[in-house]
Amino acid sequence: MIDLRVLALSLLMTLSLSAESLVQLEAVSVQPLNTPKVLRGAEHFKQSCMSCHSLKYWRYDDVAKQAQIRLEDMPTWPLDSWGGHPPPDLSLIALEMGPKWIYTYLHAYVSDSSRPTGFNNLVYPNTNMPNPFVDMQGINRLKPEYDIHTLHLLDKPHWYQVVDFGRAGSMTAQQFDLYAEDLVTFLTYVSDPSIAQRAALGPWVVGYLLLAFACSLWVFMRMQKK
Repeated sequence: MIDLRVLALSLLMTLSLSAESLVQLEAVSVQPLNTPKVLRGAEHFKQSCMSCHSLKYWRYDDVAKQAQIRLEDMPTWPLDSWGGHPPPDLSLIALEMGPKWIYTYLHAYVSDSSRPTGFNNLVYPNTNMPNPFVDMQGINRLKPEYDIHTLHLLDKPHWYQVVDFGRAGSMTAQQFDLYAEDLVTFLTYVSDPSIAQRAALGPWVVGYLLLAFACSLWVFMRMQKK
């Protein structure tokens, strides 16, 4: 039976995150079966995301226990908080938007004094979300020849082609790439934790089908001889 809460959440996220990206979505290698990588991403989520975002619809399994993330630790927000736009639950964001969208979004913050938070995002323009990665990634600015409005007229460049890299953060570019990749891997796992079970059952299903085919072929050949 369909959980109406999950369905409502999916529709809400589709509407609230439907702004068109101004830049290309970058490829990312997600490995939801790599438990150490998932757990690293869980730590990043606790560090950078969990003060605002919840995972209410995650099936709290062994990974949750290892990561020491509990449902009762999730933040809750009144509907009228944050100017009527409370931080969305991220349980299903990897299914709704896709890993590439999340990965590029995490990279694509730029300084913008016209925004209340001081930052804008090239994947989700005019986002209300503050930049939680400024200390790690540093401060990037759009090149002088670009602004949010003119980027709409371009054929989706890569985000790094239209920014000037300003003050460096605590991480190198490669370290932040890995940080974001681990975080996206974790969110991908959260959105579909049954992937591990399906991967474990896969060889048995294939083996059963091969055995059934071999038996059927043997029966067919016996009947042909008769």
